Order: sequence, then structure tokens, then C-alpha cells
Amino acid sequence: MAMVWYEIKKILLRPSCQIALLLLLALSSYICYQEVYGDEGVEWLTESGEWLKGPAAAREMRSAQEEWSGPLDQAMMEKALEVLKRYEEEEKDHPEDIDYRFQRIQPLMDIRDMLNLAGKDYYEWEADDFFIAETLTPETLPNVREQRIKQLENYLYDESSLAYSRFSQNEKEYLLSCYEKMDETIQMGYAQGWSHAFDAGYYVIFYGSIIMAFLVSGLFANESRRKTDAVYFSTEHGRKKGSAAKLTAGFLLTTAVYWALMLTLNGLILSMLGFEGGDLSILAEPMDNWRCIFNLTFRQRSLLALLDGYIIWMLFSGVAMLVSASTRSESLAATVPALLILIPNALNSYGITQGSSFWMNFFPDKMVRAYVGNSPYVLVEIFGKVMPMLYVQRFLYTVLIVVLTLVCWQIYRRKQVR
Repeated sequence: MAMVWYEIKKILLRPSCQIALLLLLALSSYICYQEVYGDEGVEWLTESGEWLKGPAAAREMRSAQEEWSGPLDQAMMEKALEVLKRYEEEEKDHPEDIDYRFQRIQPLMDIRDMLNLAGKDYYEWEADDFFIAETLTPETLPNVREQRIKQLENYLYDESSLAYSRFSQNEKEYLLSCYEKMDETIQMGYAQGWSHAFDAGYYVIFYGSIIMAFLVSGLFANESRRKTDAVYFSTEHGRKKGSAAKLTAGFLLTTAVYWALMLTLNGLILSMLGFEGGDLSILAEPMDNWRCIFNLTFRQRSLLALLDGYIIWMLFSGVAMLVSASTRSESLAATVPALLILIPNALNSYGITQGSSFWMNFFPDKMVRAYVGNSPYVLVEIFGKVMPMLYVQRFLYTVLIVVLTLVCWQIYRRKQVR
């Protein structure tokens, strides 16, 4: 272990590593601020017309939503519908106050979104759908679970839909089975802390994985640059134990930085916005998760996203160390992992691949986006069994991390540097 700690000290003393750590800290701090106090954070409009943000807004929202917490059954929907219609009428008597209705229906906005989404038969979202809730009556209130399944069926089996030819029959049945697993009644309540912690983690995992490569990019390359590899790897113990120490140091540092960063980030956001709602289904936030195929609670989603993010960081750490060992170029070792996530993401964002290329689905950007509720479905069929691409990536990336480690170790184990 002495060699491992020695290698970690060497990494931490490098200016590029110190800059990378500062950038990671700055990135996570900025995202944390945005998710709590910024444009992405919790907002609450008081009766006096003042906009609250951050913990103050969270406290007001948590208190106001207590009345609207519980199972979204017929009774709760009728009560919400009555309130929505009442304030819609009262708004006409207060034309000077443009926020009159919004200020009063803030606590039940998630329920209103649920009625807007479930109150239609078609799958895609249209601008006019935002006003469906107020057009409903107690007799036409939808069964949320049945409507969600019906929308998906219409989407999958409508011959004019892209999904009709995109998905096989097995894949269509799998998607419907995911929707059918949804509980008959959704529990509503406050879960802003978990929701914003997840959003913050998504951005840190994505952009942080690019910066992270700089931590380990010089592990092997610097030995060549300083001309110390002729000494370090000239003996059998140097090639075996030295290479193993470097690899262990790289993965240990990646692990320590990732979990320190992510646990601190999540802890800060949850402590400021609240730990409540972790056991609620993510469908309690319908606008963001209506089409999600994963039947998870907010807490389960956050924990799984953290584990998947760790796999991605370890994969990129392995890639960076392999490139560093094979090319002896620190800049190239830091660049390759960034390209692996940025190029596929850019191609997909600009519609160049349109998500239609099967092989593009194996890149890490798909794994990072897997839990974003309204992301396109990415499925794979293996021996007749359909599953999300996420499950395949977890297995393949774990295997790939082991392979990269062994290949990197073999580069110097079998080579004498003179």
C-alpha cells in the first residue's frame, strides 16, 4: 500500500490534477446553487407577490402540500378539480393580478399536471394540453393508470407513429408491461429535495466525468515525460508492482473524489430542501416522469443513478489510464474520455443520428440519460428477452473496466523500458 499512497501523492501534486479538483468543486458548487437558489431551484409565490427561493420556498411548499399529500384517488381528484375551477372563475374578478390563480393553486400543481397528462388519449404533449384539467368534470376524471397505458398503446400501434416500425412486437409488449406494473393509485406529496438532488447529480456525473480524466491522465505519461520510466519499469517488480500500484491509485482516487463529491452534493441539497418524499413514486412528479418506464421511488432512482454514475467514472478512469500508458501522452489521455461522451451526445442532440443507430445506444451518454423521465426508450433484445439498454451497459461497462485494467497492466508487465 505504500507504493499506492506514494502514487496518489504524486497525482495530487500535479498542477493539472489540482486544477481538475478545483474545477470539479466549482462545477458541483455552481450546480448545487442553481438547483437550490437559481433558475432550476424551488420557487414559491407568496400572497404579497414576493418570490421566495431556496429553503424558504421549500418550507412554504412543504407546508402547503400537506393538504394534498396522500393517494391520488377519486376523492382527491374531485377536490382538486373543485379548487381549480373555483380559482379559474375568481381570476376573472382580479384582472389586475396576473398571478392570482397561480399563487393559490401552487400546492396542487403536480395534481393538475397529472390531470392534464391523463386527460387525453394521445401520447405526444401539445401546448393546449396544459389547460385540460379545468375542462374535466367529476364524471370524466381519468383513471391515471389506465390512461397512461392507453396512450402508450395508441403510440405503439398507430401505423402513422414512428414507434410502430421502430419497436418489435416483443419490445412493445415489454413497454406495456412496464406501464402495467404501476400502482393502481399514486401517492402524491412533497419530494423536491430528492428531485433536485437527482437533477444536480445528473449534471455533475455528465460534465464531471470529462474533468475527472485529468486526475489520472498523467499516471503513466508523466513517467515517460520525465524520463523516469527507464528506472521505474526496468525491473520485474517495477513492471508488475509499479503498474499495479499506479492502477490502484488511479481507481482509488477516482472512487474517493466521486463519492466525496456526490454524497456532499446530495447531502447539501437534501438538507436544504428536505428529505421527505423519498418513498414516493417518481410519477408523483408527472411532468418530468410521465413516460418513464422505470417504476422507482425518488430514493431508489437517486441511489441507482449514483451507482451508474460511479460505473461511468470508473470506465473513463480506465480509458484515460490505458491511453496514458499506451501513448504516453497526458493530453490525449484526458481528451479521449471526453470525446466518448461529448461526440455521441452532440450527434444525438442535433438529430444527426436520431437515436436510430443501434451502436450509438452503447455510448455512455445514453447511460447518463437513462433515468431522465421523458427520454426516448432505448431497448435491446437478447435471446428473445427485452430489457433497457441501461441493464446491458451496467454489465458491459463493468466487464470493460476489468479488461481495461488488465490490458493497461499488461502493457508494462511484458515490456522492458531502456
